[in-house]
Amino acid sequence: MAKKKPPEEHENLERWLVSYGDFITLLFATFVVLYALAQVDATDFAKLEESLKNAFDQTNIFDAQEMLLDGSQNIFDQQQANAFIPSLMLEYISPKYEEDSFKEIVESIKELQAAGELDGISTKMTDKGLLITFDDKYLFAPASAELNSKARKLIDKVGVLICKKFVLHSMRVEGHTDSQPIFSEKYPSNWELSGARACSVVRYMISRFKFNPALFSAIGYADTRPLENSRSSSDSLNRRVEILILKNSYKNSYENTTHSAMNLTKSEQEKIQKQRMDVIKAVEGDSLSPAARKLLEENKQRIIERQKSEKLSRKNMDLYIKLDNSSTSTDTEMPQKSEKVIKLKSDIPEDEDFGL
Repeated sequence: MAKKKPPEEHENLERWLVSYGDFITLLFATFVVLYALAQVDATDFAKLEESLKNAFDQTNIFDAQEMLLDGSQNIFDQQQANAFIPSLMLEYISPKYEEDSFKEIVESIKELQAAGELDGISTKMTDKGLLITFDDKYLFAPASAELNSKARKLIDKVGVLICKKFVLHSMRVEGHTDSQPIFSEKYPSNWELSGARACSVVRYMISRFKFNPALFSAIGYADTRPLENSRSSSDSLNRRVEILILKNSYKNSYENTTHSAMNLTKSEQEKIQKQRMDVIKAVEGDSLSPAARKLLEENKQRIIERQKSEKLSRKNMDLYIKLDNSSTSTDTEMPQKSEKVIKLKSDIPEDEDFGL
């Protein structure tokens, strides 16, 4: 007797509903998070961040802190974050804000140097953050850790730039000396001297700009960290004080577990912002000349215009490609710059080359 032919397996055409259901769930969770952030203060955000980190243990948009604090593009870039995150929290979680702020500080320092307002200062971007180096001779007398009036004015000019951008970032102040031995009753060795100088800068920054003391650490390296370009450890170039503004991605390594920054209520955030503006106004009135203030304001306007120019260039480039693709011309040569400008009928900066 012939065996019955087994019935054909029914193809499940509704399997897509499983993926679709997961997608809708994640989309719903995303909008819940965005809505929550629109109402958030610092305390709520800390709880939300911890909850998300515990709930989602895979590499995706909810993988909490690593994705929030790396340099990749994410939902907390500057333009998006501006819409729903309080300004103080923007500093705390936005890599784009952090990157742009570092660049603005560097550019402002260069502008002040060019105007003769700053001497003995250099900047360098490192993996850990922005490193601002002060030449020791501009801050301290030999074998001394006391800041004189010129040194305080110098720190004011740099400190006000930092205060405008960062009041929640951790900062590490490092003192360095050369290897020449010191003969002083107050400082038995270069270790004590370098540490005392770092502490002097920290103490002044806290008292002058009302920074949270928990943000700072002071370290004395003596002559154990010579500069890369120095001839030897006895080189006078090694005598310096450095302020390292740490990136947010390093905050867990340097931030105290009892740090109060994430325990602020919205009213406390507003108080900090007002205090910051009062301090900036007072310091700029004392330390910056009218020419320097004008220079910084012009620099700020140039940055704004450059950002507008970049947006216009991208828009014009897209338009040019569309027009060029629709052209019937068989000419394979690259169009001249003047032809592109006429074709687009746009106000394109003269130095813009479209990257072609």
